[in-house]
Amino acid sequence: MPNDNHGAQSGDHSLNVGVGDFRGANVNISHTERPTFTPEQLHIQRHPALGGRSLDSNNVSIFGYITGLASLIGLYFALFQPAMGWQSSWTTGFMFSFLVAVMAVVMSAVLRRRKFEHFLGSRHYLEISLSGRLRINRLTAQCPWCGSLMHLRHVGPKEGPRDDLFLCERNPRQHTIQLDPTALPELED
Repeated sequence: MPNDNHGAQSGDHSLNVGVGDFRGANVNISHTERPTFTPEQLHIQRHPALGGRSLDSNNVSIFGYITGLASLIGLYFALFQPAMGWQSSWTTGFMFSFLVAVMAVVMSAVLRRRKFEHFLGSRHYLEISLSGRLRINRLTAQCPWCGSLMHLRHVGPKEGPRDDLFLCERNPRQHTIQLDPTALPELED
């Protein structure tokens, strides 16, 4: 039995599911599309953390490599040379410093590609400037619906995908805007 559809592909904006063919049809299930705004329309502002200090991303990578190597050497002596008298607290310290080193190298490499990444809780973001300097910033905007202050937050389910959303102070449930970090102006030194 062929599934030919010889009827019209238009109607009262409802969706009928059954035996049929949707070729050439435009299917829109939801009419809840949100408008998009430019950074200029939102008046997005960066608020530097740590007094506006920045680090060179190459220095962060070098720090990671040196710290990683030193912690691996220390971990070797702590685990395989017990005659030196080092206790297990040293082993924990070396493991921690190795994790810090790996995070520094990975963070620097990821930021060179992405230029914008969530960092430290839900309020701070790590950005890289045109000259390769790392900065920690908070971002705010002006709500286009009510004019209130909006804060950028990293929100979503604990075990699922999270989004970077501007949330309005007056109406955080309905006045939300998802951030496209590629639309932000580049950081300059």
